[in-house]
Amino acid sequence: MKRQTLITIGICICFLVLSGWFYMRSTAGSAPNTQEWISGRDTPAPSLTGDVSADKVTADNGECAVYICGAVKNPGVYRFTGDARVCDAVEAAGGFRKKADRAAINQARPLNDGEQITIPKKGKNTGFAKKQSVGGGRESGLVNINQADLAELMTLAGIGEAKAQLIIDYRTENGSFASVEDIMKISGIKEGIYNRIKDQITV
Repeated sequence: MKRQTLITIGICICFLVLSGWFYMRSTAGSAPNTQEWISGRDTPAPSLTGDVSADKVTADNGECAVYICGAVKNPGVYRFTGDARVCDAVEAAGGFRKKADRAAINQARPLNDGEQITIPKKGKNTGFAKKQSVGGGRESGLVNINQADLAELMTLAGIGEAKAQLIIDYRTENGSFASVEDIMKISGIKEGIYNRIKDQITV
């Protein structure tokens, strides 16, 4: 083989190698960004506009996803980790709109996985305030078994400290109760106690 042919082949090989190297660098720099989790109040909040079921958030690992709508600038589904509260969800959604009734919600309440937070407008919150959590566990005079603390659970008929702690332990290990009937999954709470408290509780 002629020397000139060998030189030409060598140049082609070098060109291909360099082209491949530049291509790899360009594709690495353009890799798609991934969604980041919100951690308390420290990380900016990404909005999830798609279906979150493919990446389900569970209460077991301290993560939650909430839907915030109403009088906020950017309604949507947002994810949080750590000790996130309603005020964090409002901040993630871009803050209140001018006509938002800020006093109608408890901004210090901890978030619960899968919940919807509706921010009412001023003058449009008739009956809304009654649905807001008071002390984290009562809604319209009912005890929310997904949010109530030990003392609030113990106000229910037949629920002492031991059973109240079992309810809290169940929430921690299994996530929120799907219905009020699910409280009968707690050891020692059967139909008798359930029938006494079913009109006093909510989820």
